[in-house]
Amino acid sequence: MIKESARVVAVEGDKVTVEAAIKSTCSSCQAQSDCGTGAISRALAPKTQRLTLSTPMTVKVGQNVTIGIPEAGVLSASAWLYLLPLIFFIICFSLASYFLQQMNLTQELWGVLPSVVATVIVYKYIAKKLRRVESSKYQPVLLNTHFADNE
Repeated sequence: MIKESARVVAVEGDKVTVEAAIKSTCSSCQAQSDCGTGAISRALAPKTQRLTLSTPMTVKVGQNVTIGIPEAGVLSASAWLYLLPLIFFIICFSLASYFLQQMNLTQELWGVLPSVVATVIVYKYIAKKLRRVESSKYQPVLLNTHFADNE
């Protein structure tokens, strides 16, 4: 289980909206002053992430909680979203190169173009399919609550 601390920002029945700070490793990197990636991530990246989840626990707005996402869900979603399109791109490029070579189009760019288009279509299809899946392995869960010192 991958755990993260969050703060409750809204409660509606058994639906709880939490806000978690997005952590970056840029602040601990020795090259942060010379790195363009760190500067871009600090300027453009959102600082918090909001999630709405269902829980039987009673929580209040402002309360700190621990949420978790099963590791199996993160790993399988990553495989679906990254590995499958990559494998599809390689296969599509190989087939396109073979058939285009038969038509005397030997430039590699001709093989890349249909492969990129097909890979984008596959990626969007997989992302759409994963959004519709209501599997518990992809859903964050509320693990426990932390009481504030002033309560």
